[in-house]
Amino acid sequence: MLGLLWIVLAPLLLMSIYAAIYLYVFGIRPANMTASHYVIYVLSGLIPFLTFSDGLASGTGSLSSNRAILLSTVFPAELVPLRSVLAGQAPSIVGMTLCVAAAAAMGLATVAMLAVPIVWILLVMFVVGVVWVLALANLLLKDIQHALGFVNMVLLVASPIGYTLDMAPPSLRQWLQLNPLAHYIDAVHQCIVYGRFPTFRAWLILVALSLVSLFAGYWLFQRAKRVLFDYA
Repeated sequence: MLGLLWIVLAPLLLMSIYAAIYLYVFGIRPANMTASHYVIYVLSGLIPFLTFSDGLASGTGSLSSNRAILLSTVFPAELVPLRSVLAGQAPSIVGMTLCVAAAAAMGLATVAMLAVPIVWILLVMFVVGVVWVLALANLLLKDIQHALGFVNMVLLVASPIGYTLDMAPPSLRQWLQLNPLAHYIDAVHQCIVYGRFPTFRAWLILVALSLVSLFAGYWLFQRAKRVLFDYA
């Protein structure tokens, strides 16, 4: 009944639920943040995570659900996972826009917010590279889509969405930094919550992760697609 209005309602409802859980149920909040600033912190970390998890969920099964296109010589098969990832970005874009607007209304507006779209583009590049590999693997191993739910559950806990890395035990911090998603989330936090651009080292890590994932995923897709298409 609501149609396209769900593009706005879905991120609003989801962000409200997560904000309430972290703020009132878990009772987690950095000492130097007010309750309203902490809500922005959670939302600005949650949206990149949802971009990643939704992209994986839709892109991994895209080849299996479009079998007629796989052997087509007209429509390149590598565009199917790419289309699935890009088509699912509308709620994330709306959610990020609402988050930036809320942060600006609270007096957190800085020029660093202009870097958020760049971080988002790098994140989408990373997701597309991963999805190219998983979409092919899913043709052979149908269990991958079921396992992704547990992977997302682990990443939700291992990503600094509702906590800062300083709040984690010292023995776990180095392991948490091995999570690629944590670097994208931290970059968004820097731009929106702390009002500063990510460091040069952080940009190098983001660009390296995105380019390696994108080109390695595309290369593997091109090399393996003719073999794995037989399992579609």
